[in-house]
Amino acid sequence: MNSPAPPPDKPHNPDKPYVACAPSDATLYEQAQARFTFSQAIPVSAEVLFGVFEDPESWPRWVHGIGEVIWTSPRPYGVGTTRTVIFWGGMEVYEDFLDFDPPRSMAFVFYGTSQADVFGRFGERYVVQDHGDGTCTLTWTVAFDPVGGFAKVLWLIKPMMRLNLRSYMWRLARYCKRLPA
Repeated sequence: MNSPAPPPDKPHNPDKPYVACAPSDATLYEQAQARFTFSQAIPVSAEVLFGVFEDPESWPRWVHGIGEVIWTSPRPYGVGTTRTVIFWGGMEVYEDFLDFDPPRSMAFVFYGTSQADVFGRFGERYVVQDHGDGTCTLTWTVAFDPVGGFAKVLWLIKPMMRLNLRSYMWRLARYCKRLPA
């Protein structure tokens, strides 16, 4: 089965397979087959938190499984910005930002991956409430439509997946707590 070619204006690794994801928009976060939402107090201001989000070196430090983050669009980031995330094991995902409004919110969807039978659609949304006292609250939503073998086992691994995703919020708070003042 041949997957559609990547959009000509969207970066991808030509040395890896390209598997297109179904087109997505902001309705994904309410309509996806699987959705997880977490809120976490973060011990830094919203501006500092967005600095963490924009720093490609920070992601592998608080998201277990990410090996590298590559921004494939120049600054300033905004709607239409693209990014590639490379996971341990070599899977690459290609992201397109639907929202990028520092220090309040950002959201992206996958337009493609390098591995079949995982996601039909996938996206994440980050909403930040700054408390004005050097702290903020992050609300993070992960939403996706699983396909293939992943769809068949999701019911079994969903509780473990929820705990694993929740741990990213704890790790992010801990990472931010250690940032220099």
